[in-house]
Amino acid sequence: MFRKVVFALPLLLICHSGTGRAEQGTPSERESCRRDTVRLCKGVAPEDGPMLNCLKTNRAKLSVTCRTLLETHGQ
Repeated sequence: MFRKVVFALPLLLICHSGTGRAEQGTPSERESCRRDTVRLCKGVAPEDGPMLNCLKTNRAKLSVTCRTLLETHGQ
């Protein structure tokens, strides 16, 4: 499950950014939020809604790099 969360996050961010492009994101983008998803979103399904909502709910607790990634993708 951990790997699903780590690799699904950038895809979710990009899909929700309004571009409509289904991309996996770069390795550095995946790494940007890896620790945050593990630390703040344990047990959250990696599907787009729950994980993205978890990160947005915990925005104040996110690392600067993850928060910046969210903002870059319109979240």
